[in-house]
Amino acid sequence: METIEAGNLPEGEKVYLKKDFLGWRVVNPIRNEDGSMNWFNLIFGSKSNLLFLVILLIFGVALYFGINELIGAYKDVAANPCAFCEDCYSRTINTNWAFGN
Repeated sequence: METIEAGNLPEGEKVYLKKDFLGWRVVNPIRNEDGSMNWFNLIFGSKSNLLFLVILLIFGVALYFGINELIGAYKDVAANPCAFCEDCYSRTINTNWAFGN
């Protein structure tokens, strides 16, 4: 982000500042100059918050599908555990290292 001194702001440009315990920061007002609501700033706050929300949403969707895949695998094993065990047994019988041979 580029730093601009107050005297060098473009004509008609306004910057809204807020002081908190960390110091001064730029804020995005939820009301426009004419008093109407700025819904984007009200919901997201700023564009960086929107980007964070999109990344969080992508992570949540990936987590949802990953967990559903694990649950599906568990349901397959729980539906027929003998078939699952026979498959594992046949794989270990066909390899010599399983029983030390």
